[in-house]
Amino acid sequence: MKKITTLIFLLSSLLSFAQKNATITLTTPKPEQAIVSLVLEDVHFHPNLGIGLADTKLEPLAMIDFKEKTSERVSTALSEPKIIRLQYSGGGVNKTWMLFIQPGDDLTATFSGNAHVVFSGKNAAYQDFLKTYFLENQYQYLPVFGYKPSQIDNKSVAQQSDSLQKVRQTAYAAFKTSNAPVPAFDAYVSATTTTEPFVIHRLLQEKIMRRNRAKKLESAQQKDLEDLTLNNFKLLPDDALLSQSYRDELRNWVLIPTTRKFPLDSATRYELSPKAITDVYHFSKGKLQNHPKQQEYLLTYWLNYAATAIPTLETSQTLLADYKTKYPKSEYTDYFTKLLETKSKLTSGSVAPDFTLLDRDSAAVSLKQLTGKPTVMVFAFNIGAHEPGMKAMETKYADKVNFVYITMISGMSFQSWKPYTQARNGVKHLWASEESTELLKQKYAVDIRYPFIVLDAAGKIVDRWIPQEFPNNKTLEKDIMKAIGK
Repeated sequence: MKKITTLIFLLSSLLSFAQKNATITLTTPKPEQAIVSLVLEDVHFHPNLGIGLADTKLEPLAMIDFKEKTSERVSTALSEPKIIRLQYSGGGVNKTWMLFIQPGDDLTATFSGNAHVVFSGKNAAYQDFLKTYFLENQYQYLPVFGYKPSQIDNKSVAQQSDSLQKVRQTAYAAFKTSNAPVPAFDAYVSATTTTEPFVIHRLLQEKIMRRNRAKKLESAQQKDLEDLTLNNFKLLPDDALLSQSYRDELRNWVLIPTTRKFPLDSATRYELSPKAITDVYHFSKGKLQNHPKQQEYLLTYWLNYAATAIPTLETSQTLLADYKTKYPKSEYTDYFTKLLETKSKLTSGSVAPDFTLLDRDSAAVSLKQLTGKPTVMVFAFNIGAHEPGMKAMETKYADKVNFVYITMISGMSFQSWKPYTQARNGVKHLWASEESTELLKQKYAVDIRYPFIVLDAAGKIVDRWIPQEFPNNKTLEKDIMKAIGK
């Protein structure tokens, strides 16, 4: 009985920790012309329009206008340490600080004009350290270092980047003499401190190689850049995933051996092939077996790549079967299963799923209404996407083909979208609400890499997986010709 009581106590303690709030108070002694906001940076895969799963979710927690009130207290439930962005905008100054917040923290950020902030409360020491030595990302340091985009050689920038690394390491050693940082903070600081400098070095080296020109690197040059990552990247504890630069380099480091075996080229639009994605998936699985969170992060990332970037299903179905065995309780299994089921229905000759959206004249237009002529559908994720490059095809096939641009922009109202559209012969502009966008995702497995669909006059799919090709989309035109019977 005593063992059961102890077990119940331990479980309740864990649950209470899981639900523990962190509180942040934003305040200023007097009103000022400034807006301050808090945004939670949650390193957690979640559905994202156009790319399948995104690895980071930015969740707004608060926005306060210091003209209207001088204080606001914000609470958020945390089960583990997170990074929260504190953003200030006022008086011509825009600034972002990265806060390291843990369950149970009670922090106050006091502003006194011109983006000057003082932290106080539980674990304020973490925020003071980050405020002094860490900007939002490494690229924000480039102007401070005197980086000149038009200049090919920026040697002084590399020297200053190395100096910053030494300053950070010295400062952190001093910090630890009077503080006992939790493992997650130690991992975040170590990851960012060690990763950012060689990212800067690689950026500068690539600039010298390209000599400010958009040209393909030679094999030896590409190898030199990759060697910078292979020689400098070090695996750190799983909490290092809090650092964006670390996550980016982790994927890069794991991928290099695969791309050396299966080189990327323009013929495949530099996308990973089915063999390559299978190789990097299994390499990640073996390489990170002693780092379970990083292993799961990468396997989810590569599975998402296979499910979205590769039109055929075999690779993603095989990897998903392995993923289900490895992570039988994964919250992502259902998402991938449904996505692959949708893709399996979007085959050549199948009837395109119907939908109804508003056109620029506020009329409801269904896909069925467009039958009688072949149709080119274009999913657009920003204003006017693809239209400039499509005008030649519009003109060429104006009397024979419907061109339908479907705008899917989160938060854009119909009234704000309409002025950006122009009436043209054979062209329909359709607006998708948030609800309609969700239905289109479910029916068409919408992906930014494959924004085009060609249907024949009967509304049957000629090709769903048509990639973006520049400057001329030969695949798209070939499918249009097939749709009109030529």
